[in-house]
Amino acid sequence: MNVVVVDDEYYARKALVKVLEKLEINLEVVADLETGRDAVEFLQTHPEVDTVITDIRMPEMDGLQLAEYIHRERPSIDVIIETGYSDFKYARQAMQYSVRDYITKPINRDELKKALVNIIENRKRKFQEIQKQLEKSIVEFTCEQLSMKELNENQELQQQFMKNSLHWAEELPYHLILLQCEKSLSWELKEDMKRLLADRLEGTTSEMFYFAGNQEFVILYFQKKAEDPSHVKAFCASLLSHSKESSGLSVTISVSRQHTGMKEVYGAYKEAVYAISLRLLQGWNKVYQYNPEKESTSLSQAEEMELQKALVSLDYNAAKKIIHEVFTNPDLIHNGDFYALYNRIINILGILNQQYNHQVNRGAVSKERMMFLFSRRYDLYNFRHVSELEEYLLGIVQEICCQEQEEKGSDIIQKIIDYISRSYQYDISLQDLAEKKYFMNASYLSRLFKAAKGKTFSKYLIEYRLEKSKELLEKTILKVSDIAVHVGYNDVSHYIQSFRKMYGMTPEEYRSHCTKTDSE
Repeated sequence: MNVVVVDDEYYARKALVKVLEKLEINLEVVADLETGRDAVEFLQTHPEVDTVITDIRMPEMDGLQLAEYIHRERPSIDVIIETGYSDFKYARQAMQYSVRDYITKPINRDELKKALVNIIENRKRKFQEIQKQLEKSIVEFTCEQLSMKELNENQELQQQFMKNSLHWAEELPYHLILLQCEKSLSWELKEDMKRLLADRLEGTTSEMFYFAGNQEFVILYFQKKAEDPSHVKAFCASLLSHSKESSGLSVTISVSRQHTGMKEVYGAYKEAVYAISLRLLQGWNKVYQYNPEKESTSLSQAEEMELQKALVSLDYNAAKKIIHEVFTNPDLIHNGDFYALYNRIINILGILNQQYNHQVNRGAVSKERMMFLFSRRYDLYNFRHVSELEEYLLGIVQEICCQEQEEKGSDIIQKIIDYISRSYQYDISLQDLAEKKYFMNASYLSRLFKAAKGKTFSKYLIEYRLEKSKELLEKTILKVSDIAVHVGYNDVSHYIQSFRKMYGMTPEEYRSHCTKTDSE
């Protein structure tokens, strides 16, 4: 503890310093000063001060004025007031400035020691509270960086972050509830939503998670017994109403079928993701339930032929009109059939891919190619509105019909950068992006990327993944092996070698260095 003594009486001040130095307490008197003004000037250049012991009556600036200054400018400093009996009322007044204690003159050694020990113990309690809060924040931040897929595949992470659910799932059936906000969430908005949802979930058997990657809230909602699905939908409706009214944000909720056991949790999550894609057709501020029983339709033969004809003739406007009509089909919107939506998108992508292949003489399109972007149905989850999806498809049509690759090169590179920021955890190759996403020659796209970023695509991806891993090493409690998988490395030893090559130390050494730096 670093202490400053302030008293205009020279001998009284020096005597107090001697008493302090003889106390069996770990402290150091870093200055003894004559006036409050002197103390203010000293504090302005010495951030290490912990405690100020000051007399009340001093010239220029008295002890009360000094206490007021410290309360306003340096609130982390504890203040002890020295006072004579006649100044007791002033000591009471000083309490409004968060003065920690007061001692009467002449100074009693035991009284002084007790006041200082109280300060030390109070600081320890505060430090412990801050440490607990910091540890809680680190755990929460760590979980937020994960995904349902990672939790599903890693039992250690489940034990760490899903303890309640693991216990409840042994006996209780559950629904998985998925909530997203239309607006991109800042840290403050995210925290507000967490508090709102926690308030609404109080008293229920449930566990809530927030995953930053998709800015999604996932709730495992357990029930005492198998209940009517309408009960769950009613609860979700009240949750939606509460969240929307309290936050003022547009919100969408989806709910899975009822499941049992933690082995089914990822299947429940995918069901909720499939269902929430209906917001593309029917809008936000609604609750959508997973219902796989509808018969799903694809494009009609006439629609397929019309789109093929428009692409063959490079008629962008005709193709645009056909695609727009597909997504504004009243039956599709009214029926709310997300499987039909997926099937039609796959149809359109297959036709686009086939036409592109004809243009570059690559032969017939394979089934694998036809499913390239939406091979997993929940990839639609990346779009918030059908207009975004339509715009993406029309961008491909424009590439095929107008051949404006040269003019749009910078836009494509930025889209690739954005794509990496969202999908760096997965297997990504420039070859796949060129052929299956942007319908471009891979060598040409490689040259575009290097010209724009000054480095190859693979080097950029490696550096991005390693920078992300640094952040996780600094701010989370994830093991190095878990971090490696999270940032897209299937081989942990390869990740460690890449990290050492980039930063001159192993991930563990970097984490130790960060921990040591923070503690100094």
